[in-house]
Amino acid sequence: MRDTTKPISNHARVHAVRAIVLGLIRFAAMVMVVVGLVMVFNRVLYGIFGVSDLSASIMVFRDIGETHGMYLGLPLVGFGVLLGVMSRRLSHWVVRAPEIGCAGCGYETVGDDGQCSECGYR
Repeated sequence: MRDTTKPISNHARVHAVRAIVLGLIRFAAMVMVVVGLVMVFNRVLYGIFGVSDLSASIMVFRDIGETHGMYLGLPLVGFGVLLGVMSRRLSHWVVRAPEIGCAGCGYETVGDDGQCSECGYR
């Protein structure tokens, strides 16, 4: 059981805020990917199965307009995947660690390259 009389360290606060920011970034990335995929699959399925005539379905599929799922959905999926992949780096960029000591283990000295010599945390 954690001692509640002891105040939370600055490092623990940084980790807690980073975890929240990381969760929000990953949630946004997941929403972007899901919405983009729904837009793409909606357009593909409507273009293939929505019209009985093959040439008409190709015209519907190739139609360019404001609601065109390919031109809006594919970039949304790509940006969502990129955001998900870069989420950890973004959370470290948004929530900076304190300048004194290691945010990972609390060791007082951190190397010139920003990596802790004790635990390897950056």
